[in-house]
Amino acid sequence: MEYLDIVDDNGVPTGEIISRDEAHRKGIMHRTAHVWVIRRSDRGTEVLLQKRSLNKESFPGMYDTSSAGHIPAGE
Repeated sequence: MEYLDIVDDNGVPTGEIISRDEAHRKGIMHRTAHVWVIRRSDRGTEVLLQKRSLNKESFPGMYDTSSAGHIPAGE
């Protein structure tokens, strides 16, 4: 099971942890990291996206940020 730090409105950990599933189910704030890969070319600005696995629980098969993930509790 994946555990995450609960954070306050400023993104500061409160000292409490919660499972990823419960955080999403209850809408409790937690930390994630998102990386966007962007480049300029002769054709304009390009953004690298990934297509999510069809096995993902949320938004399967949809396009997403270049790379993203949850930050585990204590990290």
